[in-house]
Amino acid sequence: DGLFTDDELAGVRERIDALIADPDARPEGVGVGREGDTKAETKGTGDVRGASFLVRFVPFFQDFARTPKLLEYARGVLGAGRIKVFRDQALFKPPRGQAKPLHQDQSYFRVEPEDNLVTAWIALDEATLDNGCMTYVPGSHRHGIFPIGHDPERPVHHVPDTGDLDLPEAVPCPVSAGSVIFHHGCTLHASADNHTDT
Repeated sequence: DGLFTDDELAGVRERIDALIADPDARPEGVGVGREGDTKAETKGTGDVRGASFLVRFVPFFQDFARTPKLLEYARGVLGAGRIKVFRDQALFKPPRGQAKPLHQDQSYFRVEPEDNLVTAWIALDEATLDNGCMTYVPGSHRHGIFPIGHDPERPVHHVPDTGDLDLPEAVPCPVSAGSVIFHHGCTLHASADNHTDT
């Protein structure tokens, strides 16, 4: 909780706000996703939903990814001395933005060995039940990567097939701005619709 202060996140927020305000002026190599990208017929439309490869192409974000206290926690979770960024994403939930359904990061990324991927999800704003905070299925990482199907309405989403497993209900995890949630790459997680105007 509260790993980063508002002052430490000010530069991140400033750059993210600028990217959302003018996505066409993004740095070379940085990808931008939009709210409509989950359906073929609306691809490229709607509010900015996310950005990728900021760490790879923007020195400011490279430095942020090397924040000592962030690396200290990541090393503790992984039990490893050396940490590498596999993939970076900045994910946004625009006003009234859509949910991200239950999924595993490893179903997309397939890092080997399977247990060597941890996500550090950093809240730039308060994440609440109203604006679509993260939810997690406790213990789901112990079952490895589930077979996947695709959502017929939004084919970009991987739909995990958990078979006959009796998994616990997903637990919502509201957090304050500056908090970091670390989760295993095989942990089932989701985020709900944003029911707010921010």
